[in-house]
This record gives sequence, structure tokens and C-alpha cells, in this order.
Amino acid sequence: MALIALASASNSVCPPLSLAYLAALLEQRRHIVRIYDLALEPDVPLAEALQPLRSFLPTVVIVAGEYEADLEVALHALQEVHDGQVLGMLMSRNGLDAWQVSVEGLTWFDQQYGQFKQEPLPASCNQLPLPARHLLSLERYALRAAGGELQTSVAIAGLNAVGAFVLRIPTQIVAELRSLSHEFGVRHYLLTDVPVTIDLAWLDAFLHYLLQAQLRISWEAHASFAHLERALLARMARAGCECLIFDLDAPELFESLAARQQFRQIVASARDAQIFVRANLKLEPPYESLTRLIDVAASFGLDGVSFDVSPAVARSVGADAQELRQLAHQLYAQGRDRQRWVDRFGPALGNLIWRLRGLHVSNQQD
Repeated sequence: MALIALASASNSVCPPLSLAYLAALLEQRRHIVRIYDLALEPDVPLAEALQPLRSFLPTVVIVAGEYEADLEVALHALQEVHDGQVLGMLMSRNGLDAWQVSVEGLTWFDQQYGQFKQEPLPASCNQLPLPARHLLSLERYALRAAGGELQTSVAIAGLNAVGAFVLRIPTQIVAELRSLSHEFGVRHYLLTDVPVTIDLAWLDAFLHYLLQAQLRISWEAHASFAHLERALLARMARAGCECLIFDLDAPELFESLAARQQFRQIVASARDAQIFVRANLKLEPPYESLTRLIDVAASFGLDGVSFDVSPAVARSVGADAQELRQLAHQLYAQGRDRQRWVDRFGPALGNLIWRLRGLHVSNQQD
């Protein structure tokens, strides 16, 4: 069986965990499985990328991607290289839909090959086996930890039938981290997308088992700053947390002085605990407030920031999403430069020095 993951629109490509979970279930049924991730070579034409199927000669091909249009193109191209059974599925790479992908794939397979004994389907993400990472070239993905070392992704939750989050059992996640560190030698992990603060009781148990396991690994996770405090951050650091990612809600954060002060305190506490701090900031209209928004973001002392601009929203106001992101990064760099002078000399003198430096540089260029 060949499982094909189509190229992703994201700049930071994760391994296709949802397909890897399905592959593990198929291997449990003693099928020979290969995963072809076309995102590893996104510039290779689709027809060329599918050529390895001619030598593998799979009986069944399952192709998965993020968009219906991409699936239609891929299914059409597959007709040239494969004349067997083909299933197209929508799939995200972060593993959140691993249960849905697994159930859909196995149900379809059992319907096509009903003469075989049907195995029971997993009832939730907590009944899935560990994903078949041995079928993936983990070192080829662009995921890197804060220090630049190889990082790989681990799902901490899944979606149920109604689209609600189901957190994985903490001991199950720790067992997966132990297996990965022992079998693949990976020491850095990205806990994908779901904030670890979504359930503080779950987080407490997760940290307990991590500390107990003494795996000597490091991990990066999303979090909500509103649910953090200094003691919890210190405990997370002891359990291996090396980076926190905050998905900032611009209207809520930038219109509330109390929220901004709380966030600054959390950033300072995280850095005291030697935790790297990054933020994802979604830029939405009105873009007239873009400069003020980014100025405020530059004052938080973050170690890194990325700006998310919806292409559809950008087009609706006659803008280009990539250009808006570039502009945002330029403004952020200027704001960070000004903030360094403010931190050193105070608001009045720091702003004056920054403006004088800008005039000096501009005159030199002229």
C-alpha cells in the first residue's frame, strides 16, 4: 500500500502524522506500507513525483492533502501511473485529525476488501498505536529547535466526531517521547498546535510523568499566557520546556492594558526560567492600525515573532499577503531597535536617540 501526502501550503512543513498513524494500523494488519511525502520536494512536478509508484507497484494507493482542488489534480495524475484502487482524503499534517483519517482509511479498505476479517476500529485518538515514523525521513523536515537542532512533531490531542479536542493520555505521550528518543535519537520535540494550557489538570499530570521519566529531552509547545504563572513556568522548564509559542489575539491583547502587562510579566518569567518565547500574531483589517499594533508587539521582548495574514482577507482590501508580512517584519525590526534604546535610556531619551540615529542613517544614504 502506498500512502501519499501532498505538498503543503505552509512554509514550516511537519511530517504527515495523520498518515503515519494510519500506516501503523495498516502495518498491524500485516500490509506492506510506504509513505511518499511530496512536501519534501515541492518543486518537483507532480507527474515526476509519482513515478516511484511504477517500481513499488502498490495494490492500493491512498492520497491525502489539505485542499479538495489539490486532491482532484493528484487523483487525475495517478491514473497515468496506477490502475488499482485509489482513495483521496483530506488531511492535516499536525495529527489532530489522525483518528478521522485512520477510521476513514480503514473503513474504506474494509469495504473494498470485505472478504478479509474486519478488525475493530479505534474509538478515539487514545486507541491509536504510535505513528509509523520509521516510514518517514525525519531528518529531511525543516523543523528545528530554538538552538537549531533537529526537531520533530508530536500530537498531544486529536479531534472527536464533533470536532472537539480530546487530549491524549499523558503516560501515552511520555511513552512515545521515550520511544522516539531511544529509537531515533531525537532530543527536541514540537507539541503541535493545541495549547498545553487548555487543561491545567492534564498539564500537571503530563509534567509529573515527564519529570518522573527523566528522558533528558526538550520540547516546544503552544500556550495561553492567561493560564501561566511563574511557578508553573519554572516547573515546565524543569520538565524540558525550551520554547513557548503564544498565538496572540490582537483585539483582546492590544486593547487591554491589564492583558499587555500580564503578558509582559509572563514573557519576563519565561525568560527567567530560560524558556525561549515566540509569538504568532494574526494581522486583520483595519490595516491602518498596523503600525501601532506592531509597535506594541515589539515592546514585549519576544525572542521571535511571525505574522499571519489570510490571503483571502488581504485580497478583500486589495493587498498582497506576502507584502503585508514583509512590511510587518520591517516595522517590527524598527520597533525592536527603538525598544532597545528605550530600555537602556528610558522612554524620552531612548526615543530621541533612536530618531537621531534614523536621521543620521538616512542622511548617509542620501
